[in-house]
Amino acid sequence: MTASFEEAVPYPGPQADAVLPSQVANGFTGPVPGYADPSWSLAALAHAPGASRPTIHWETVPEAFREDLRHLTWLLINAPLPASFLIGKPSRWRTTVSPRQVYPTVERWRAFCRWLEARGRASLTACTPADLRAYALHVGRDRGMSRSSAQKALAALTRLWALDSSNNSPAGFCEPPWMSEGADDFLPAGSSTGENSTEPITPEAMGPLLVWALRVVEDFAEDILSAVRRKEEILATSARTATTPEGWAALEAYLGRFVAEGVSPPSMAAGNRTGLAAKYISYMTGASIRQVHRQTVEGPWRDQLLAADGPAPVLAELSGKVEGRPWKHSIDYSEVRSLRTHLTTAAYIVISYLTGMRPGEVQGLERGCCPQPESGRHLIRATVFKTAIDDAGNHVPQGIPREVPWVAIDPVVRAIRIVERMVPEGYLFGNCSTSTMNSRIERFSAWASDLARALDRPHEAIPEDRHGPVGASRFRRTLAWHIARRPGGLVALAVQYGHMRTAMSAGYASRSRNGIHDLLDVETALAVADTLASLNEDLENGTGISGPAARRAVNAAQHAPEFAGTIVTARQARALLENPALTVYENPSAMLMCVYRADRALCNRVAVREAPRLDRCVSSCANIARTDGHAHLMRQEADSLERQAPLSPQPLQHRLRARAERLREGADLHDRSRIVLEEAE
Repeated sequence: MTASFEEAVPYPGPQADAVLPSQVANGFTGPVPGYADPSWSLAALAHAPGASRPTIHWETVPEAFREDLRHLTWLLINAPLPASFLIGKPSRWRTTVSPRQVYPTVERWRAFCRWLEARGRASLTACTPADLRAYALHVGRDRGMSRSSAQKALAALTRLWALDSSNNSPAGFCEPPWMSEGADDFLPAGSSTGENSTEPITPEAMGPLLVWALRVVEDFAEDILSAVRRKEEILATSARTATTPEGWAALEAYLGRFVAEGVSPPSMAAGNRTGLAAKYISYMTGASIRQVHRQTVEGPWRDQLLAADGPAPVLAELSGKVEGRPWKHSIDYSEVRSLRTHLTTAAYIVISYLTGMRPGEVQGLERGCCPQPESGRHLIRATVFKTAIDDAGNHVPQGIPREVPWVAIDPVVRAIRIVERMVPEGYLFGNCSTSTMNSRIERFSAWASDLARALDRPHEAIPEDRHGPVGASRFRRTLAWHIARRPGGLVALAVQYGHMRTAMSAGYASRSRNGIHDLLDVETALAVADTLASLNEDLENGTGISGPAARRAVNAAQHAPEFAGTIVTARQARALLENPALTVYENPSAMLMCVYRADRALCNRVAVREAPRLDRCVSSCANIARTDGHAHLMRQEADSLERQAPLSPQPLQHRLRARAERLREGADLHDRSRIVLEEAE
């Protein structure tokens, strides 16, 4: 059991562990620092996969504050606050902090102590409420922190006061003034943070990135896995090959052929240089590794061998193709490790993007997480860490089983199966942190772009995203963006987002409605607000509108200014989406907009839904409205179909021309029936 203040926690002695056994992560076998040690490694607290393992160096804390902070940090790690302390506190307060928050909290304490020292204070006891007021202004004004960062700094000081005032050996730190006055006046103005403020990856970058991730998983994986097995065989065989005269003779003959033909012998990359591939040559000849090194140093071809830069193919017959063309001629010994990493990265991208999981949720997936179902959909079951809390509301660092599984579509199942073949047990992505995976995604993008150009497919190179690096935390928001704004369309391959949303509604959820549903609500509401704003501007500039829902669209557009820049939370999003007078959805693929009313929708005849199925628009629906811009698009599409018709087989020609005629008739009908803003009022 974890100690608590209510059990009168004794002051730890110099020989005490900095991390008590009850807090040590399962399976951790490394050393645990002692209380009096000059540094505390927090590796023992790394319960979740990919969790950081920072170290607290006590010499960086001002000496006058060092022992008090050491004691309070020990309490932060090992002793929860009494439950009675939470009475009257905000609901977000917990008696403990999660292990991943220990180091950032201590960092904020250290920064505060340095500021106090510079202000002439020699202890926590000497700190006054006036000092705390001044520090709140300092972090928001002088240090230029965002509202979120300043809030975290003040929350850390609140925790410092709570730990100090609740233990048996208090330093005498005063109560922060924001505890009684509220924090708003102490914080700078700011905007939302978190995944709702994360910019989605642009379609120009996400499209080819997903193309290559799926291509690697589905088309290249068998080649890469065969190369991995072959290299493992090479390493194992060469390691146990004994030194024999026969091996020496075979080695001389093998190397002699390369020298005689003027060809460089097999090499391997060593940093920015190349060197003789000794283990590969040992495997190919039956000589020991020692004999290969001896031949390199003492043999007659020393200069040629030391300058080796020839290929060392481990797989020459590849099955993977891109549009009928082999993706590579062979896989080299030096490439195997990087290709294995690229395959793992591709699987991560597929799983992360096509499920909507957070990075920590993907990193928490274990071998066997997606068993073969007896019938129905594949389901992914896993452990959650970020939102894992016990009945008392405290964080559970070991994680808890996810109550509701994810639904896995076929590409995700294939990605999981590929990684399972590389991982004998445990987490699919090991202890790979989010920052490490971000670096791998950047390298994958560069490699895939080089491959695209090598295969004469420059249009499939992955461009830089204008919003910054394509990191793992952006996939979830990007998926929501595409579901909300590209309904029924394709993102790179035949992944239908209408079907994805149906699958998610049926089976994807977090512990409640919260989760990707909230993110979808926000993104959908932002799309609706953008549509209203654009329509309002167009109408004010004289654009005409037609269709059975035209007047409803005009009325909705007049509310656009009310929502400009206001939708940042799921609650605000639902307030817009639940107002039937405002739900206007742009559908560029159908060249119309849907002014949605469930009781009139022809796309949802079987069941009344809260949103339209924009991939199933019916031309006679009473929810349709069109603008001059839509009519222009219809004529452009009709012209394009007319140009395609003569180049197509006879039956297809008739269909293309009939489609073009219907589009022009629809555009002409718009011109005859269009109204402008003054007529609609």
